[in-house]
Parts: sequence; structure tokens; C-alpha cells
Amino acid sequence: MHNHRPTDRLEYFSDAVLAIAATLLATELPKPETETGLLQAIVNQWPHYAAFAASFLFICVAWSNHHNMFNYIRQTDQYLLILNILFLMFVTLQSFTTGLLARHVGKPDERMAALIYHGTLVLMTLFYNCVWWYAIKKKELLEDGTDKKLIRLLTKEYAMAPALHLAALLICLWSVPFSIIPVLLLYVYFALPWMGEKRVK
Repeated sequence: MHNHRPTDRLEYFSDAVLAIAATLLATELPKPETETGLLQAIVNQWPHYAAFAASFLFICVAWSNHHNMFNYIRQTDQYLLILNILFLMFVTLQSFTTGLLARHVGKPDERMAALIYHGTLVLMTLFYNCVWWYAIKKKELLEDGTDKKLIRLLTKEYAMAPALHLAALLICLWSVPFSIIPVLLLYVYFALPWMGEKRVK
């Protein structure tokens, strides 16, 4: 007998974790204290605000695609829960890695901080894909009648995230500033809604 359960509680828990992770990013933002030149003091802290914006947007993209993914997954089991928990674990590390990167921009350990930041994103998106790969392998977890062509297209689309983050990680070994380019491409790619569904239709 299969130990399958509805995905409601998994989705509620995931939404809560993603929302908290996005909110915690703001706690890493510096709050300059100065009697004069407040605007200049804020401008001087631009790496923190840029890192916040990038990570907040990425968590929002992750939430949006996680929500879309579970339009096709109707049931879960223990293994899917574990894979989803591992995905969420790396989501919660975003606050730590973002702050780490922001504090080391322009310093000797900038590259190491960037490698940790990008490496965490690689693992996060890899486990996101593992959730999808496991679900499509265990076809009884999917909604009945899910289009096979759509499954193939979505599988390719989801795989773009770890691929681009791995590219950013490798570029980071050469240039930290240029490593942001694959991340920006990823935002643009996933900002285009429901690409797979449109191509099937």
C-alpha cells in the first residue's frame, strides 16, 4: 500500500518557509546611524542593498515556480517530503549567504563569499529539480492526464536554474562581478510565465 498523501500541508509549509526566508533578508540590511550625510552613508552600503534585491527576487521566483510545479503534483510521499525539505533548507540559507557576500564585496575574501553564495544556489535549485524528477518518475504522484510533452518541456525549463547557477559559480572563479550575468539571465528566463504550457498549447 502506497503511503501517499495530499500536498496541501507540504505547500502551506513551503509557502511559510519561503515567506520567512524572504523577510529575514531584510534583517541583514545595515541601518546607518549618522547625524549628517545619511544618504551618502546609505549609498556606501550599496552591496548590501543590491544583494538583498537579488536574493529577494530569486526567492520570489523560487516560490512562483514551486507553486506552478504543484499544479501538476497531486500527492506526496516520504521521499518527496525529504527532497522538498532539502530544497527549503538551502532557501533558508539565503539570508546568511547574502549577508556574507554583501559584507565581503571589495575585500580579499570576496571570491570565497561569492562562491559560497552561488554554491548554495546551485544546491537549492538542484534539490528543487530533484522534487520534480522524483514526482515524474513516480507517475502516481502526478495529476491524472498530465501531458507528457508538457512534462518534458517543464523538465528542461526547471533544469535551466541549476545550469545557470553552476555557470555563475564557474565564472566566479574568474570574475565575481561577471558572475551575476547568468543570475540575471535566469531572472529574465523565469519571469516569462508558464513557457512550457504556452508551447504545448
